[in-house]
Amino acid sequence: MKVLVTGGTGFIGSNLAICLARNGDSVTICDNNFRGRFDSHIHSMIEKYDVKYIECDMTNAEELEKFDHDYDEIYHLAAINGTGNFYEIPEEVLRVNILSVLNLLEWIGSHNVKSKLLFSSSSEAYAGTVNKLIPTPETVHLSIDDVFNPRFSYAGSKIVGELLFINYARKYNLDFRIARYHNVYGPRMGFKHVIPQLSYRAIERMDPYKLFGGDQSRTFCYIDDAARATVMTMRGQNSNGQVINIGSGQETKILEVARIILELADYDPKNIAENYAPPGSTERRCPDVTKLAELGFTPKVDLSEGIERTFLWYKEYYENLSK
Repeated sequence: MKVLVTGGTGFIGSNLAICLARNGDSVTICDNNFRGRFDSHIHSMIEKYDVKYIECDMTNAEELEKFDHDYDEIYHLAAINGTGNFYEIPEEVLRVNILSVLNLLEWIGSHNVKSKLLFSSSSEAYAGTVNKLIPTPETVHLSIDDVFNPRFSYAGSKIVGELLFINYARKYNLDFRIARYHNVYGPRMGFKHVIPQLSYRAIERMDPYKLFGGDQSRTFCYIDDAARATVMTMRGQNSNGQVINIGSGQETKILEVARIILELADYDPKNIAENYAPPGSTERRCPDVTKLAELGFTPKVDLSEGIERTFLWYKEYYENLSK
């Protein structure tokens, strides 16, 4: 198949592109490298799998004219992610994430593009919903609980993105699906997420060892599993018009993640400084993955193995920086 992955130099996008290329698909990635990085990982992917790269800022509608009109599938992952960015540049998170969706859908409509579409949403879209079921089904109400909290810039952009995809699909009769990712992690995922931050503090032997929201729980999904699940979501026989949770289904407390990392680092700090999580951070997050399982998906990488792979990547990264 001929496939376009937007946000293709980013964490999920690049690994998705590799997964598709290994399947034998003809893959094009596009990115402006604001969030992703054109590093050795991307160079290797392009050379090894003959992936085509288009430099494109999707907030500029004219730049989408660089795209072909005959992709079989378009995976839209272009966005600014990273919890730190939600607080530091919320206005840019909103601008980039909403404009890239809007411009893509306008381009699709104006050129009568008939590609199958996938929009990458997030569990953050329902982070503010109270009294939600755990595990949480895709039918949960989407909500943010404080428009003045910059954290919800990302959640708000994903809610708008879902609305745009659903209503443009209705207008243009598009074949689409929405993938709601739940804490995807792995090597090269950036530096503003919980596992890289906990790894850095362990590698640097920080004491006190800071831990935020240790009693909160998340459902971590290793990147290789998430990439496979994304392709299955796109190609599922009955996935058109569906919202599908992507995650492992295993609920784990942040404190347990920290313990695994400290053991890998062979580090026993004298003081673990437990702090409250930032305002707006949800207490529990565990998706109902029934729909994903019905597509034939089961995770292959368990949490301990995935964290070890991730930790060792960051350990090597920081060691190379110090040389």
